[in-house]
Amino acid sequence: MRCLSSVLVFAALVPMLATADEMTADALAALVIERPANEGRVGTMHFELINKRGRSRNRAALMMHSDRDDAQRIGIFFMRPSMIQETAFLSINRPGDNDENWLYLPATERVRRLPTSDRGDTYMGTDLTNGDIQENFKFPAEDWFFSLEVNPDQSPYPVLHGVARTPEIAKELGYQEFRAAIDVAHQFPVKVEYTDTDNAPLKTVEVKAIERVGDAPTAMAIEVPNIQPGHTTRVHFTEMRHVPNLDVEFFAPDALAYGIPEVD
Repeated sequence: MRCLSSVLVFAALVPMLATADEMTADALAALVIERPANEGRVGTMHFELINKRGRSRNRAALMMHSDRDDAQRIGIFFMRPSMIQETAFLSINRPGDNDENWLYLPATERVRRLPTSDRGDTYMGTDLTNGDIQENFKFPAEDWFFSLEVNPDQSPYPVLHGVARTPEIAKELGYQEFRAAIDVAHQFPVKVEYTDTDNAPLKTVEVKAIERVGDAPTAMAIEVPNIQPGHTTRVHFTEMRHVPNLDVEFFAPDALAYGIPEVD
C-alpha cells in the first residue's frame, strides 16, 4: 500500500509542480518524503574516508533496505577491514514516534539500542550521522519548518530550505538548518548544505549518481565534504539489486549478532 500511496501522492503533485512558480515548500518536501520505495534491495556499500591531509581509509559493508509492513528497515553489516568486521547497524523507521536504531559491536558481543538523541552522532567514524542513514535522504516534517527558494543563482533545481522546529530537535539532529537542491523528476535531493547548531556552515552532502532499483530512485554515489574538520567521506554502491521478497527476519535486532547475512 505504501508504494501505491507514493504513486498517488506524486500524481496529485504533478500539476502543482508543473512550473517552479507554482511550487510550495510543503508540496516539495512531501514529494521527497513520499519518494517511491521498494520492498527490498541489497548491495555492497563502499566507504572512502579522506582526512584533511588527503590520506584515505576504505571500508565495505553489506547494505540491506526494506520498505514493507509500514516500516522502513536499513541494515548495514561491515565486511572489511578486519578490525570492524561483523560490526552491524540497524535502523527501523515506523510512522509516529516509534523509530529504533540498534548497534552490534563484536568486541562486546552485545546488541544495544541507541537512544533517539543519538541521531546526530557520527556514524562509524564517517561524515554521516546516524540520522542521515536513518532518514535516507528525506526530511521528516516533524523535524523541520520548510520554505522554498526557486531557481536561486539560476539553478535548474528548486531549493528546499529547512529550519529545525525546536532547539532540542536541532541538538538531536546536529543541524540547525539545511538547503537542499531537489531533482523533482527523481524526488531526490542532489545537494544538501547543512549548518551546525550554532548555524555555522557544517557540511555538504552531494548525490553524484541516482539509479532506479526496482521502482525506487536510489543514491548510488555520494560525497560528503565536512567543512569544519576538513575531511570528506565518499560512499558508492556496487552489486545493487532488487530483492522483492527480502525476509524481514534479517532486520531483527538479535540477528545483528549472527554475522553477515547471506542473501539469495
